[in-house]
Amino acid sequence: MHLALLSFWICLAGALDWSQLMSPRPVDNYQSQLKQLLEWLLRRAQVQRCFAVITDDLHHALYDRAYFEAVGPLRSARPHFLLRLNASENLHRPSRQVELLLRAIRASDCDLHVLTLLNGWQVKQLMKFVYETRALNMQRKFLLLHDVRLFTDDMLHVWSVCVNAVFLRRQLDNSYSISTIAYPGILSRVVVLKQLENWRAGKRMDGAIIFTDKTRNLHGAQLAVAIAEHVPMVQLNRSTNTYQGVEVEIMKALAKALNFQPFYYAINESDASNWEQSLQGNETRMERGLVEEVAQRNARFGIGDLHLFQSYVQLVELSVPHSVECLTFLTPESSKDKSWQTFILPFSGGMWAGVLLSLVAVGTIFYLISYLNALLMGSSSRLAFFRCLRRRRRHLRRDPLSWQRLSFRITLGRHRPRPQLGAARRDIFDNYSNCILLTYSMLLYVALPRMPRNWPLRVLTGWYWVYCILLVATYRASFTAILANPAASVTIDTLLDLSRARIPPTTGAADNKQFFLESSDETAREVGARMEIVLQLDDLTKRIARGQCAYYDNEFFLRHLRAADEAHGVAMGALHIMRECVVHMPVALALEKNSALKPHVDSIIQHLGEGGLIAKWLRDVIKRLPAEEQAPQEALMNLHKFWSSFVALGIGYLVSSLVLLLEHWHFRYIVMKHPIYDVHNPSLYYNFKRLYPHE
Repeated sequence: MHLALLSFWICLAGALDWSQLMSPRPVDNYQSQLKQLLEWLLRRAQVQRCFAVITDDLHHALYDRAYFEAVGPLRSARPHFLLRLNASENLHRPSRQVELLLRAIRASDCDLHVLTLLNGWQVKQLMKFVYETRALNMQRKFLLLHDVRLFTDDMLHVWSVCVNAVFLRRQLDNSYSISTIAYPGILSRVVVLKQLENWRAGKRMDGAIIFTDKTRNLHGAQLAVAIAEHVPMVQLNRSTNTYQGVEVEIMKALAKALNFQPFYYAINESDASNWEQSLQGNETRMERGLVEEVAQRNARFGIGDLHLFQSYVQLVELSVPHSVECLTFLTPESSKDKSWQTFILPFSGGMWAGVLLSLVAVGTIFYLISYLNALLMGSSSRLAFFRCLRRRRRHLRRDPLSWQRLSFRITLGRHRPRPQLGAARRDIFDNYSNCILLTYSMLLYVALPRMPRNWPLRVLTGWYWVYCILLVATYRASFTAILANPAASVTIDTLLDLSRARIPPTTGAADNKQFFLESSDETAREVGARMEIVLQLDDLTKRIARGQCAYYDNEFFLRHLRAADEAHGVAMGALHIMRECVVHMPVALALEKNSALKPHVDSIIQHLGEGGLIAKWLRDVIKRLPAEEQAPQEALMNLHKFWSSFVALGIGYLVSSLVLLLEHWHFRYIVMKHPIYDVHNPSLYYNFKRLYPHE
């Protein structure tokens, strides 16, 4: 029974195979027509560099010598790559050999990629892998077999960038429908295929419409542009509630050239920081921010002073750099400005000590020479010298009643001091207090009341005048130089100075810190190890002015902080931009990964830079941001430098007032309290003090 059934099935299978051999095979007809279409498309693709073919066992026979000669004669044929895949191969994680071949195709930058895989799941896996790893240039031309499994929601982001894909679909009448992605309609998050042509064997078609550039004109489509406000690239004008800056102007130029309407919206940065450092390893990951907004395909563009970090390149596409910024630190500045004591700055402390010592020494020498001269001349006036070193005689206290006698008062009133006969007249240097005062007056270029009578004192006075002339000339020269030159400032101008200052460095992005940590310079790595990431910039300038931190950013943003610090109560001179650039960092725009607009964006940005428009926009933005104030070269005198004169004048007023008050106190509580003092006859008191100085 079983043997009879087996014989029946074998005969039936043989009969079926024989009937298929006797009739035309549908597979042969399908391959023949598809081969003609692929050869025709290969000729119309205008291959300049190379082309790649990825196929399976069913379509491998299509790519014979005749196919590769379709691009031109054999001796001028373009290089090509041929990859044959198994129908059961998993392309979600392709093998090492497949990945290396894809990388080689990308390195050759082939113009055309032909994918004839019957398994739609394989095509889907391959396109996703290419999108994630950038194994192929998705801005090039792609030929694929139409499959409904390719147009699901999870493939929307793939076809929104692979807009040069052409799909071939076989119809019931053995013709082929040629369609492509409707761009920019797919940017509205709906996959729509645009019918290009219906091909059949022997029909003539216009090949120019198959591979047209759909990204040159976007037909007024609205594209979302994420914005992170950062001077000088993007800044919100509060008065007009519009954005302005270098990258805003670039976006306007791109919108005009590509015919689209940018829709700006600011990302929400109030909840957390834009960048955070990963807790494992040295890699940096993005939690929130501009790049993440574009990486999640919420925006087509991202502007906000993005630098060319490798962590960004893995997530989004960065345009060609449109500017190069100087990244440095905003540091505290301490000034050596001592304008209130400018009159003592011409001499050092030791010099002033020497001047005061010479004043006392020369005054004492004047006094000694005057004494020796009186001693040698035998003058009786020498008895008045060194009175302070002698013992005072004890005098009996006068009876207070004697001061009240009328006869005593009449005698005092008639007293007139007369010079003694034979006594030499006293000279100006016979009193030690006069020696000190007259020496001080000569030092200030104040003339003596008269020249001394003794020739030794006259000779010493002449040479002391020479000393005073040299001293005052030196003082005036140094004083003029101080007034002519600005006050020196203590600033941090190099990375080594910052490291030695032990001021904590801060930044607003973890990628900046990672840049320092990965640097080959030991000083930079030391700074990066101490660097902190700040979230809020409200009190940043105050912290910098107090020496609590130094902030790392581009030079123009640091100028913006300096200009805005006056509103926070920080003096302009308290902040200093480090003159040494840590790095000159290129700045670019962010586009979504594998963006189809990148070639045109790069070309337009390059033309804007060559035309000088980007440099002009940058000058317009930073013209209101003052740079470091340069010291005047000319000897310009201002009130700030002249402040020391008012200080000196104020000290003179103060000392004079104190002396006046002291004299008033002495007269009121010493002189007026004396028993001999008479308010109607003050000469009684002074005559009494001349006769009785110790009472």
